[in-house]
Amino acid sequence: MCGHPALALVAWLLLVLVLQAWSWLALSLLFLCCLPLLWRQLSLALRRMRWLLLTLLLVTAWSVPGDALFAAAWSPSRQGLALALQQQLRLLLLMASLRCVWLQLGQQGMLQALAWLLQPLARLGLPLERVLLRLGLTLFYAEHWLQHPPALSLAAWRAALAAQLTQAPADEVKLGFSPWTMRDTLALLLLLLLSGLLVKVGQ
Repeated sequence: MCGHPALALVAWLLLVLVLQAWSWLALSLLFLCCLPLLWRQLSLALRRMRWLLLTLLLVTAWSVPGDALFAAAWSPSRQGLALALQQQLRLLLLMASLRCVWLQLGQQGMLQALAWLLQPLARLGLPLERVLLRLGLTLFYAEHWLQHPPALSLAAWRAALAAQLTQAPADEVKLGFSPWTMRDTLALLLLLLLSGLLVKVGQ
C-alpha cells in the first residue's frame, strides 16, 4: 500500500461529500462506469442493504410531494421516486467503495487510519485506546459474520453467538506505525483539489 493508511479513508470521506452534491445524471453515469469494475462489491452491497433500500424507496417515493406517477390516490410522486433512486445509488456506491477501502487496508490499516484521524479528539479527552479496542472487536465480529452469516433462526443465532464467545480475539489491539510524510501531505492536498473539481463537474 502506498502512502499513509489514513489517505484511503480520507478519500472515501471526501467521496461522501462529492456524491452528495452530484446530480441524478452524474450518479447514474458513475454507477454505470463502476459496474464492471465493482460488480462484486456492488452486488454484495445490494444484497446486504436490500431491506434498507426498499424502505428508503417506499418512504421517499410516497412522502415527497410532487406530480403523481399515475392516476391514483395512492400513487407515489415522480419527484419522490427520483429522489429515492438517487439516494439508493449514493448508498450503493458508498458502501461498495468502503468495502474496497477495507480490502485495501485490512483491519489493522483501518484502525491505524482511524487512530490518525481521531488524534485531535484524543487531545480533547477522548479515550482513544478504548475506542480503538471496541472498534477492533466490532470489526472482527462484523467481518466474521459477513463471511459466515448464520441462518435466519433463533437457534442458529444462539449457536453463532456461543461460537464467537469461545473464539473471541485477544482483548488488545496492536497497531503498526506509518509516519506521515511530505508526500502524504501533497497527496492530501491533491485529494482536496480533486474533490472540489468533482463537485463542480457533477452538479
